[in-house]
Amino acid sequence: MRIVQAARPVPGPGEVLLRIRAVGICGSDLHYYKEGGIGDAVVNEPLIIGHEFAAEVAELGPGVTGLFVGQPVAVEPAMPCHHCELCVEGNSNLCPSVRFAGSPGVQGAMREYMVHPAANCFPLLPGMTFADGAVLEPLGIGIHAVDLGKQKVGATVAVLGCGPIGLLTMQVARAAGASRIFATDLLDYRLEAAKKCGAT
Repeated sequence: MRIVQAARPVPGPGEVLLRIRAVGICGSDLHYYKEGGIGDAVVNEPLIIGHEFAAEVAELGPGVTGLFVGQPVAVEPAMPCHHCELCVEGNSNLCPSVRFAGSPGVQGAMREYMVHPAANCFPLLPGMTFADGAVLEPLGIGIHAVDLGKQKVGATVAVLGCGPIGLLTMQVARAAGASRIFATDLLDYRLEAAKKCGAT
């Protein structure tokens, strides 16, 4: 790990310069730091980690509309190609050429400023903090899981693993009307956290 001084980047067409205000630390960040990779995603050059983040818009690149300087935003880290068949069909989450901030080959948000596609920046609602914005990326995983499970009001739900995403998934399941939530984990402190998040 090291701290470096870097020039402030300049946004190109369709991009914004972001002043990073909050970054979550994901398990994948820890794998990159401790083990140098995850599966086929191997770190071969210096990598700035961080993909769960919120920022303030610091500068607009040419052609950017719908955002303004000083605006607080949550940021989608995935950058699909927008040209392949899956992207054109509206399934950009399945793009085989997707680039992901904070993964090998794409620098992440553990820095003061970064350039990112404006289309990936979503204004925070009034009253939301930058910390709230940073948790939206992992929260989206929990929302997607509950949606895929077609959970009904009164359902019994099981969550396997009580790390941050598991805990967020429990809260989403509870908000979606789950009557009972079973949680499993190997670590006692995580099971205690699960009880606080609605596990029965």
